[in-house]
Amino acid sequence: MAKQVSKQYAELSKKISLSPGLPVTNPSMPYWMDPQSPITKHGRNSLLPEYADIVIIGSGITGTAIVRTILDNYDPNEDKPLTIVMLEARDTCSGATARNGGHITPPLYHDYSDLKEKYGAETAKRIIRFRLAHLENLLEVAEEEDLLVDSQCRRVQTYDVFFNQKLFDKCKEQLAIYMADLPAEGANYRVIEDRKGLKALELSPLTVGCMETTAGAVHPYRLVTGILSRLLEEYSDSFQLFTHTPCTSVEATGKDIPFIARTPRGSIKARHIVHATNGWSSHLLPGMRRKIVPARGDMTAQRPGYGLGKSVDGGEDWTGQRSFVFYGGEAKTRYDYLTQQPPPRSSEAMGAGVEKGKGQGLASAGEMMFGGGFLQGGTADTAFFESVGNVDDRTWNFGVVSFLSGALGLYFEPAWGREQVEETEEANRKWAEGRIKAHWSGILGLSADGCPWVGRVPEKISKRNSKDSLLTEKRTLTTNKELSADGEWICAGYTGEGMAHAWMSGTALAQMILGTPDNRTVGSDKAPNWFPEVYLISEERWKKANVDDWLEKV
Repeated sequence: MAKQVSKQYAELSKKISLSPGLPVTNPSMPYWMDPQSPITKHGRNSLLPEYADIVIIGSGITGTAIVRTILDNYDPNEDKPLTIVMLEARDTCSGATARNGGHITPPLYHDYSDLKEKYGAETAKRIIRFRLAHLENLLEVAEEEDLLVDSQCRRVQTYDVFFNQKLFDKCKEQLAIYMADLPAEGANYRVIEDRKGLKALELSPLTVGCMETTAGAVHPYRLVTGILSRLLEEYSDSFQLFTHTPCTSVEATGKDIPFIARTPRGSIKARHIVHATNGWSSHLLPGMRRKIVPARGDMTAQRPGYGLGKSVDGGEDWTGQRSFVFYGGEAKTRYDYLTQQPPPRSSEAMGAGVEKGKGQGLASAGEMMFGGGFLQGGTADTAFFESVGNVDDRTWNFGVVSFLSGALGLYFEPAWGREQVEETEEANRKWAEGRIKAHWSGILGLSADGCPWVGRVPEKISKRNSKDSLLTEKRTLTTNKELSADGEWICAGYTGEGMAHAWMSGTALAQMILGTPDNRTVGSDKAPNWFPEVYLISEERWKKANVDDWLEKV
């Protein structure tokens, strides 16, 4: 057995050292993407410009946060307006953002003690507060964009549910430390372990306890495509999006305009290249291989049981108002996650934005958006070795999806009840009958040291040498003097927690690109004060990050 595992690890090590390549052209269809946005194939047949001040590669939540922040905050030059091109290999927002669980549920007490030991108390607190800030930040963004209803961005009560007493006891100890060090942030937590309390939550009798706090949920695809639609319309002279236009290479020119982004449809000269491709980052940045490792995860959309979410002992119907993380065993790394779509009664409201061009179709019907199973069930070890380093989101792991297809009825047994069916054929015509409406996969970006990688990419990592003079001179030659010095940038590696990292990481990177009087020269780039410094990319961090450390924890 040990020999077999050793062989599997050797094969895995070889696999994650390779380029992830370009995204496959015919991926599985995530439930979030039906119906598709009007900008799904935007710019597919349009002529590429010869030049852009900034080329952003990737059209998910990271790229959207970056372009929104730059466009809404840039002081335009009337003679030479800022030009930004966004390149997308497939449909708009068809990567991890449109394939995740829709949960804004950051790991808090779960990671705090480890972060404190590794980085010190103050840095650990900053990371926790950064993660927590995403819910309010995304709610604010959705409101500003008039997308609160259509994006379903909302607060929910979230529950960490435990089926193993040993792990539950350990997590209670971690929660106590978290609440002692961060009393304001920990005040919303409540530990539930009495049978009456657990029954009221409709959880299985096998549940040993749970922890409750406030978190969030969102329809990520609608949020991102709604924002991009507004930006394309409002900044039509500055911003262009080209779908089905993969960036196949980035080259350093050694000239005044330092970069060329090449695609099958033509090349674009640029002063700034932004890598916002998460799990695919190391395709264009070979130095990031084994630093950001792709991994395939599986998701499902399921019809809830008729008995679930109903009034229990006088309680209110909680459909669409809760999210869950289920820990089935002793390992904290083995969990499943669940959010629920709003109930059918929201149908009229959900369609309200259609005439404005924001609404994107059918209202939800209380679907259970359930994912995980990565290290669960009888195929856990096989699934692990198959998933890590895998960038093929055309298919999924059979064992994992089989596990996900049956787990919910057990997690909520006996409250689940009989299977639910929509009242109209229209709502069901595109999806499978039975409990599972849809299942799909998506590609995560696992960071070797567990932290996102954000900032200007050092040339030792990019393997591309910019024009030497650009390393010291201020931005006097650029057509847009308000930007930071030319260069390559990255914002990626969220290790499955993109909704609690990506938006504000993208915002921080955009502020770095916009520049201040202190960071118009390379080497003096400054992130906002609220951004965790340990998330910034540097040669020193890059040298230390070892993916084997992450693999050992799993």
